[in-house]
Amino acid sequence: MKKMADVLDVIDQSTAKVMLYKHKKCSGCGSCNKHMHPGSIVDAFNPVGAQKGDMVDVNVIKKFSIKEFLVGYVLPVASFFAGLLLGGMLFPGMNGGGFTVILAFFLLAVSIAVNVRYRRSFKPEYSVTIIKRIAPAEPRL
Repeated sequence: MKKMADVLDVIDQSTAKVMLYKHKKCSGCGSCNKHMHPGSIVDAFNPVGAQKGDMVDVNVIKKFSIKEFLVGYVLPVASFFAGLLLGGMLFPGMNGGGFTVILAFFLLAVSIAVNVRYRRSFKPEYSVTIIKRIAPAEPRL
């Protein structure tokens, strides 16, 4: 996601501390990056050599998390099939088919509840890169 930012400080030759802006069409719903809201101060990779006081365009990318992938996608699928397998062993025969499916969906619901609880406490990591220097920042009225 592309955002505008002010360069607050240059930490070293390839890193700068920037403050993100709310973009013009933003209504503040929080759907873009709830952890990277306007006013966030973050370290950004600085390949363009922006200086303190510059206004810049930055690219904000959420980093891939294997833990988030496992909890969000693999756990529900594995829980459903584990419920089918376990139900087939606990309720053998033709009369146990309904109980097997109920157990599979119950374990799926439990895994979704775990996923929701995990996502509330999960703080994703973002990669912020300065992609273009717009202009030196001027005092705003």
